Amino acid sequence: MKSLIAASALAMSALWFPSSANAETPPALPRAVQSFDAGSLHVDVYGTPGKPALVFIPGLACGPWEWSREIAHFSPSYAIYALTLPGFDGRPAIDTPLFQTVTSDFWTMLDAHGITQPVVVGHSLGGTLAIALAEQHAEKLRGAVAVEGLPVFPGVDKMTAQQRTAAAARFGSMMGATTPQQFEATERTAVIPNYVRSKSDVDAIVPLVAKSDPKAAGAWMAADIASDLRPGLHAVTVPLLEVVPYDASFDGAMFAGAQMKAAYYASLLAGDPTARTAIVPGSRHFAMYDQPAELDGALDTFLSGLH
Repeated sequence: MKSLIAASALAMSALWFPSSANAETPPALPRAVQSFDAGSLHVDVYGTPGKPALVFIPGLACGPWEWSREIAHFSPSYAIYALTLPGFDGRPAIDTPLFQTVTSDFWTMLDAHGITQPVVVGHSLGGTLAIALAEQHAEKLRGAVAVEGLPVFPGVDKMTAQQRTAAAARFGSMMGATTPQQFEATERTAVIPNYVRSKSDVDAIVPLVAKSDPKAAGAWMAADIASDLRPGLHAVTVPLLEVVPYDASFDGAMFAGAQMKAAYYASLLAGDPTARTAIVPGSRHFAMYDQPAELDGALDTFLSGLH
């Protein structure tokens, strides 16, 4: 368990979780048809007005750029709202409480802009936020997808609340104390190479991650580790999909196969008996970079099953 906690902490310490693969760096984001601020959130709008709504939430220290391929893929059939969280991708940071402020601003955004019954799709920290939103007001959503985002930080799920709080303070302060230069160097050498299989993707991601505020990343990291959404999972009454990337060269140290990893993730979601998992093989944490076609296929299947 100690090795799992250490590996999980390393993986999440910048975004959540060296070799090369035939991955292609996602294209640049298309031009947004509209952009606006909704309290602490920045929102870029893409896609087709009047179509069903998708809301994309990026992971820790990321921006909408990580969803660029999915935005292009789903734009013909959906109205897409891509969020940027405070402190990330050049946006100003906010004071705590982070989860409460952002989720409150999300519901205000839906009401103010007439966004009805969206499907929320989040990656990593964004996936955890998607689960939180589904717990708060499932009646306002059509569904939720978490791409390796969980209701409790992996590896600390058996800790007491006090132990999680202590771990959160430790890891959050460690990240928050770094300078921007140190933050970028750590991302380049110790973090992003574990998240994607292609060096070209590492080179593309690192300068974008470096636009985020290390102190904000540390605060979000602390909030994520300290939280435990499992007691509220019973309130999720809309379909919930957990996407489980699996790469044997990385995950194999902790999980003897993709099914074992998926079973562990399912155990953390057991409070929601309708939650299901979809494995994306041959992928590390950024499934949208390593295996975009497989991720899009999993999303297509999930969306097509919604009523």
